[in-house]
Amino acid sequence: MKAWMLDQPGQPLALREVAQPQPRRGAVLVRMEAVPLLSYTRSYLEGKLPYAYPPGPFSPGTNGVGRVEALGEGVVAFRVGQRVAVNPYWVADETVREPAQALLGLTAISADSGALLAEFPHGTWRELAEFPAATLIALDGLDSKDSARLAVLAKLVVPFGGLRRGRLAAGETVVVNGASGYFGSAAVLAALAMGASQVVALGRRAEPLQALVGLGRGRVVPVLLSGEVAQDVAAIRAASGGGADLAFDMVGQATDPHATLAALRSLRRGGRLVLMGSMQVDLPIPYQEMLLNNWELIGHFMYTRADYLALVALVASGQISLDAVELKSYSFAGLEEAIDAAGEMAGLQCTVVDSDSAAGHAWG
Repeated sequence: MKAWMLDQPGQPLALREVAQPQPRRGAVLVRMEAVPLLSYTRSYLEGKLPYAYPPGPFSPGTNGVGRVEALGEGVVAFRVGQRVAVNPYWVADETVREPAQALLGLTAISADSGALLAEFPHGTWRELAEFPAATLIALDGLDSKDSARLAVLAKLVVPFGGLRRGRLAAGETVVVNGASGYFGSAAVLAALAMGASQVVALGRRAEPLQALVGLGRGRVVPVLLSGEVAQDVAAIRAASGGGADLAFDMVGQATDPHATLAALRSLRRGGRLVLMGSMQVDLPIPYQEMLLNNWELIGHFMYTRADYLALVALVASGQISLDAVELKSYSFAGLEEAIDAAGEMAGLQCTVVDSDSAAGHAWG
């Protein structure tokens, strides 16, 4: 079979013939059909990110959609031919206070997760990929949607998990900081599907925000940030009718904390702020304000398996539409071009390597 291989960060990707794996006990072999790409994939491949890479050579690639090709011993819940989503967030199934965790095909997370990546170093950039059964999500009930469209689930599940951690309840007002970004725009869609009465979408670019307004049918209000905290707080509070119940922060590599602080200070008394983005500077927390307002600050990483199942159920029932996201599809052989395109994504866009892409037949 064919697989894209990275010998080590900073070296060129290579499309190679490799031996087809056989699933080990507790693992599943998946024939990949569609793989979404992260916007920072090029920087990752060039070794410019502070990640703990899998031992090389390895196939990168995190999320994906495919069909079960073969089952290892001990796997009871999946069946050959079943369509599944690959969830790269692998938490060791061990009853300890802090089990090891890693992002398959990308990076170690905990200090003790090197063993996880040594056992399963490869990601989704291969025709057939072996994964622990615990990392797969059944996509039953979604047969009407093609695999490329289902790959959009990976864009939605990250903010969906954060909104659930923030205990978003139907009827609440939500502020989404970074709403014009890749995951922030998906957070707006997720909040609407979860019953938010109003979503205040924050960003620095007007065009992506307006696209969200059209999808919200009166429930999305855009606020173009000025960078001045007091001015932005006033604008957010005005847009939210006096203050928000929940603020969701999905800034990307922010170089100042102003927008996050504005989101925090736009909360009503007793409000919650969920941090899921990335910031290159420290976040100065106003100690006295936190106390007087009973604000809750929640740091959250990724999502749980239960979050993913809940998202699939919302899509299957029609309560959230994957069609709002613009897809750009590339063939397996055209991966390099796809990586460049992914780096240019904005807002409600998703770049997918797709086995049915018109740019090239099947994978390989």
